[in-house]
Amino acid sequence: MNRLSYSLLILAIVATVYSTDYFVEKFEDESYKSRWVKSAAKSDLGDFKLSHGKFYGDAKKDLGLQTSEDARFYAISSKFDEFSNEGKTLVIQFTVKHEQKIDCGGGYVKVYPSDTNQNEITGDSPYHIMFGKLK
Repeated sequence: MNRLSYSLLILAIVATVYSTDYFVEKFEDESYKSRWVKSAAKSDLGDFKLSHGKFYGDAKKDLGLQTSEDARFYAISSKFDEFSNEGKTLVIQFTVKHEQKIDCGGGYVKVYPSDTNQNEITGDSPYHIMFGKLK
């Protein structure tokens, strides 16, 4: 291994060792319901279910939230503890798996202000950052 490759490998290991996870959710079982709040702002919001979906590698490890009805809006949120990443890179990572053709919609994550009422979240609720794809 040449000197540059070795240096990059060491740098990657050090960066991994010193990273901090501020929020992680694996949706391993129904206990997620105690950490997540489904919005009740509108009566026609769809329900989520825990599922590995149609396509998966490991039925247990690939569990996640699945929308249960077509042509519905969905809103669910979870608070995380206050943190500072000042001077550090912030990485927000999530996975969305669309198993059906989507004509209109999307799958995304929004970071809301800390004083947001989770029971009243709608598509018009103010947010700081939004990640994801709209179709």
